[in-house]
Amino acid sequence: MKHLSLLAIITALCSLGITSAQASFFDDIRSDLTNPEVKAAPKYTALYFSAHWCPPCRQFTPKLVEWYKNFQLKHPNFELVFVSSDRSAGDMEKYIKSANMPWPAVKFEKAGSDTFQKFSSDGIPYLVLINEDGKDLTGQPGNEWQSPTTVLQKIEEIVGGS
Repeated sequence: MKHLSLLAIITALCSLGITSAQASFFDDIRSDLTNPEVKAAPKYTALYFSAHWCPPCRQFTPKLVEWYKNFQLKHPNFELVFVSSDRSAGDMEKYIKSANMPWPAVKFEKAGSDTFQKFSSDGIPYLVLINEDGKDLTGQPGNEWQSPTTVLQKIEEIVGGS
């Protein structure tokens, strides 16, 4: 009888989606990425909102590429994901290639979805760190814009200190 009760509880929890192996934020967005080659879901995911038509973005992105190459090697529990604010999928692809972005990108048609826009700001370039539970760790109240350089410092403190 005890086995039956335990089985009933486990079945009920599973039907509610409560299991010991909950998907992470990265796993939840993996199907929205153009190149989801990341093997294990990272503990931290930074979303980078940017566009080729934006001069400050084009100025910051090469710095971010260099930062990422160094930081990600030391912190495999971290991944960066590009969320395009470009005007077309073609513009997005050109930007990714011209900037040599080594990280995954959200599919152009998915970039405007609530999944990503709830973390966006009213200005770009914008960077925000999300934990595995989908919680914004670096955003300001109301997603007020902040310098991506400031956010990089916060990422280094949070991810580097974990």
